[in-house]
Amino acid sequence: GGVGKTALVKNVYDREKVNFADAHAWIVVSKEYDVIDLLGTLLTKIRHTQESTAPPPLSVGAKSDVYDLTEAINKIVQEKKCLIVLDDVWNRDAYNQMCNAFQGIHGSRVMITTRMEDVAALAQPKRRLVLQPLGSTESFKLFCSRAFHSNLNRECPLELNTVATKVVERCRGLPFAL
Repeated sequence: GGVGKTALVKNVYDREKVNFADAHAWIVVSKEYDVIDLLGTLLTKIRHTQESTAPPPLSVGAKSDVYDLTEAINKIVQEKKCLIVLDDVWNRDAYNQMCNAFQGIHGSRVMITTRMEDVAALAQPKRRLVLQPLGSTESFKLFCSRAFHSNLNRECPLELNTVATKVVERCRGLPFAL
């Protein structure tokens, strides 16, 4: 983690959700998840942003099962233009258990962030974006622009160059560590 996947997608989500006013949702999946909780949260969030033409509510609770929740979500995403983010998906099963809710979605978009290559492989190659750590030069520039923002040109003072270089090396090119 720390390469900026979530931050990048959050930036896109915040900018684009106005184009998906009918329904949008950001769901954090994480390593430990319960598919009924995830689907219930997703259904609640996309209903919350929907217009008053929403289908009759499905009670989200103990009586809800994966099939009912999937069908309710799918009905909304087929009728409305939706933007959905599944953040921090750790395994294929998490996505596979939810993907039926996204069948036949015209004009809607589902974005996934993951650190796992097998999860990323679920997307078509041309729809994948793999973020890499920054190189040493870019890392040093970023560090200096943040650490020395009040200096002229945001450059590292010569007497701190060795220390700054060591700090940057320890951050291993991860923008959020810098």
